[in-house]
Amino acid sequence: MLSPYATLHFGLNKETLISFLKMNHFDKIIIIDTEEYIEAVREVKTDSTIIVEVHTSIERNLEYLSRIEKTDIDVFVTVSKYMIQRIQHHVRPELLNMKIERFQNVLDTDVFTFEEINSDGPPVIAWVGKIDDHKDWKAFMQISSIVHRQDPEVEFWIIGGQTCPESLVLEVFDFAEEMDIIARFRWIDRIENVMMSKLYSLVSQRGGLNLVTSHCESFGMSVLESLLSGCAVISSNVGALPEITPVEKHFKLYELKNYQEAAQMCLDTLSESAAIRASLLDLRSKLVEEYSSEIRSIEYWNLIQSLGEKNE
Repeated sequence: MLSPYATLHFGLNKETLISFLKMNHFDKIIIIDTEEYIEAVREVKTDSTIIVEVHTSIERNLEYLSRIEKTDIDVFVTVSKYMIQRIQHHVRPELLNMKIERFQNVLDTDVFTFEEINSDGPPVIAWVGKIDDHKDWKAFMQISSIVHRQDPEVEFWIIGGQTCPESLVLEVFDFAEEMDIIARFRWIDRIENVMMSKLYSLVSQRGGLNLVTSHCESFGMSVLESLLSGCAVISSNVGALPEITPVEKHFKLYELKNYQEAAQMCLDTLSESAAIRASLLDLRSKLVEEYSSEIRSIEYWNLIQSLGEKNE
């Protein structure tokens, strides 16, 4: 896909990377959340500008920041104000004054757009993500259980989780039964990314919403994809999620683990689905301007160019 603009090298171990860097004289070296590459660059005498991009929001995966030395890098780049705080929390005291640039994630807004899809059926509360504690699939089911008691017609869909071990698959279905939603539960374990917009559009046209129960997010790409596709979002108020767009009828935030609050927000949103779809169509142009890769990718390129040489 990147040819002829770039040559891709996969699986570079530390020694191979050191040789690779010595053979080439790069103006910029950008490392994304990979401590092994930082260690490799440390052993190479270079005048390159060393940029570390921080994208992960999982605390244990951010621990590498505390092992970065002041002479290792020149600048951090990250995706949200929240992540700037996390970087400052983890780095050594001598790095607290190091420059941190923020550049929000972008996506192809021509792919994620509202599509008219013929769809009959009850409202859907969708949940997208890996089946793990971080995304908190159990919270989704607990909230769904509360909604089900108020509105038995709603369906509850999990999208994702194809790589689950069999034991976890059984646990998911057992928990759905325990929460008394098994009859309204659907699991789409795999879907191509280019089809996600159609799925969000389908959920929207059935008067549904996208429920996010994550414990933390550095940015919240699935929230943005959903909103661009005309599907309302109810989300946990964590990480960078509040930064995506102001809270409105189509985007509501509940306090983490407050399942009753989340369920009530879901019920309120389901009852106003037609008006909310209209408001999302109005919001779309603003989101495109702010997050379109076609519009903003040149800004990222200009940012990287502006970071300059060592000790500039």
